[in-house]
Amino acid sequence: MNGKDDLDESLLAEFISTFYGYGNYRGKYWFVGMEESGGNTLKDIQHRLTVWEQRGKHELEDVAEYHLALGYKKYFTRPTKVQPTWNKLIRIVLGTRQPDVSLDHVKTYQREALGRWQNETCLLELLPLPSPSTENWLYGTVTSVQGLHSRDAYRKYYAPRRAEHLRHRISEYRPSAVVFYSINVWYLKWWQAIAQVNFEVREIEGKTFHFGANSYTRYLVVHHPASYGVTNRYFHHLGQLLDDDSQEMS
Repeated sequence: MNGKDDLDESLLAEFISTFYGYGNYRGKYWFVGMEESGGNTLKDIQHRLTVWEQRGKHELEDVAEYHLALGYKKYFTRPTKVQPTWNKLIRIVLGTRQPDVSLDHVKTYQREALGRWQNETCLLELLPLPSPSTENWLYGTVTSVQGLHSRDAYRKYYAPRRAEHLRHRISEYRPSAVVFYSINVWYLKWWQAIAQVNFEVREIEGKTFHFGANSYTRYLVVHHPASYGVTNRYFHHLGQLLDDDSQEMS
């Protein structure tokens, strides 16, 4: 690797400021996470940037089309491999309308409906760059793009800007439900900044979640799907509580 020549800095800066995730802003269910996984190597990151550019530099991508273009087929072809985070988010959506959710139901929804341009969900991220973990930071020594010299600087610089953009998008499109997934204290303050509602702590399946609402959107803050001890039933029951016909969350 040759340092700064490895990444297209102009494209990287544009991606950071204009790419927010996958799906349909007109969808009923929005999921907002911390950051996208992946980006294990600079080559992988540049490949993601290049494909995004080739496909038109969309603010929201179609998750299946984009990943197929990247060459990641296992989540969107048969036999379908379940992506662990999506698995539990899907259970929230399916839990709003059916009493039981099987693995086959999840695979079908992941393959055909999740994060699609014409469907009912958005998969959004507070922070824009893919990273294999919160302990990993590949960008600091390979780019001069503002705010990327450390993970701490990155979070401080970009989180406020992106939170404000997400807040405006929610106000514009008024989704039925926004689900933030992480109850980490640092992220919780940004979920509060985006939602602009008061959260109250509740419990289901022995695990906490936060709930808030305004006149057009209900907000949940839930455990990250990868958190220890959080079951499929936790997410399924959260979906049942979001059912439009349910009076339990009013």
